[in-house]
Parts: sequence; structure tokens; C-alpha cells
Amino acid sequence: MATFAPDRLIGPERFYSAMTPQLAARLRQMWSARGHDLDRIWGECIRGLPGFRPLPPGKPEADSRAHDGLCLFDQALIWIISLNRAAEAGNRVAGLRLSGPQLCALHLLSGRLIETVSALRLLVLSELSVPALQLARSVSEDVDMLLALLLRPRLAQQFVACRTADEANDFWRRHIAGGRAFRLVAEKLYSIGLDYSDQSEYGQWRREVLTLLGSAVHSSPLGRRGQGRDAAWPANPVACDCVDFVTHRLHELCAWAHLLESGLDEDLACIAERAPSDSALLAFAAGSRDILLDQMRWTMAGQGGAAATARPGPLSGGQAVH
Repeated sequence: MATFAPDRLIGPERFYSAMTPQLAARLRQMWSARGHDLDRIWGECIRGLPGFRPLPPGKPEADSRAHDGLCLFDQALIWIISLNRAAEAGNRVAGLRLSGPQLCALHLLSGRLIETVSALRLLVLSELSVPALQLARSVSEDVDMLLALLLRPRLAQQFVACRTADEANDFWRRHIAGGRAFRLVAEKLYSIGLDYSDQSEYGQWRREVLTLLGSAVHSSPLGRRGQGRDAAWPANPVACDCVDFVTHRLHELCAWAHLLESGLDEDLACIAERAPSDSALLAFAAGSRDILLDQMRWTMAGQGGAAATARPGPLSGGQAVH
């Protein structure tokens, strides 16, 4: 297995060794066109993750989908990290459109997403796909919650006012559980012409996937008799689909957060201008929307060997979770 000296920058092309050349070129083009240092920011955010290690050697042609998927997953994680830094810095910047409680909620929830997504990444690469699926459901719920709090300032105020576990659980039951947060966001998206309601094709797909992910949380003997250790990534389709689903949800977070007209765009630009610390990551937070949306279009169009449908399909290896 290759090793990387900790004090040397390595490019994503070297780390995701089987990544398709088209995606590698697209990454370079999108980042450089906006003045961002891909190697340095990737090294700070991804190489600095707990448990970072080189990927196992693989067969370039056979593993290109998995390496492309992990690369895009990591790109979305970089965006969450930059968003977290921007929310923290925003608490020291006056005159923003987002309220203080919204910035606090954005900082808290993006920090939780970083931890959860990083743990999921480590599990996938450690041949532990079932617990990774459990975390995928948590990621999806936190995405819905974060969007709802960006949309509703008073809801964010109630969230940050929670001081005990009972208060937090009560807030969750009243405002988040049972798809409440997602329906709030879907109503806003419907008002601007995007149908993500429960009756839409997207809504049906969402229910199927969340049911499948929920089944990974509850113990069951179904499908487990005689089953040994999970296959290693990238040969495990459950692990690859889990990575794809989380990437899709983080892409949706980016796309929808900029459609909700909460003032996030303007605030991120203002924070990058006024808060000099972490300037590279703050600049990326303010100027990365088009990069993430381009990557979202890439995956949904089926480029580079990814899924060719307009939305991710249900997890193909789903029976393995039972």
C-alpha cells in the first residue's frame, strides 16, 4: 500500500488513483477558474481527517466508479467544513442577513455533519457498510434540519435555546421527526416551482431509501445467516451506494440552501471579506456553490461511469443491511 509523507501535498489525482481523467480535469478546471487551491484545501480538509489513510490498490477500470464517487463525496465534505468555518467566523461579523441563532445553528449542525460524514467515510473504507448506512440516515435528517432552520429564524431560535436533553428531544419530536423538517423545506421549494412532495417521484424514492436505511438501525436475522465479513470497498455495492446517497444529500443541501433565499449567499461573501482568519476556506465557502452544483449535475447525468438516472436509485445492495 502506498504511503504519503505527512508534510507533502498530494493531488486528488494521486489519491483517487482510479478516478476517471474527465472528472480529474473537471475538478482542476472548476477550482482554478475560481481561484481556489485544490491541493492545499483538499490536504487540509481530507488529509487531516481522523483515520486518514491511502486507499487500497485497485483495478483502474473496475474501480473508477467507486473512486469517482469517493472523490465527489470528499468534495462535498470539504464544502461542509468550509461552511462550518464560515458560520463560526460569522458570529463575529455584524450586519448579516442570517440571525445570530441561525448562524449558531448552522455552526452546530455543520459541525455534527462533519463528524458524522467523517465517521461514515472511515466505516466504508474499513469494510463496515451496515453501521455506515445507519449514519447515512442521520446525515439525511441533519440536512433536512439545517435547511429548515435556515428557512425559519424562529425555529433556529428555539433550537439553540434547548438546554437539556428533554428540551432537545421535545424540539425534535415537535419540529423535525416524521419528515416535518423536510416537508417544511419541500413547501418552500414547491413555491418556486420544484415538486419534492411526498406524492412526487422524488418523494417515493426518498421513502424507499429512508426505509432501507432505517432497517439498518434495527437488528434482524433476515439475510444475515451464513454471511461473513462485508466485502471491502470498492467491491462492496452497499458501501458505494451509501457514499453516493450521502453525496447526493450534501449536494441537495448546497443547492437548496442557495434557493431558500435566506441570505446565505450574501452572508458567506461578507464573512469571507471581513474575517481574515481561515481566508482560503472562507473564500471557498463563499465561492464554491457553482463547483458543487457542477458536481451534482455530473453525478445526475451519469458522467464518468456514475448512475445514469436523473436521481440516485434505491441502494442496490440493500438486502445486505438486514
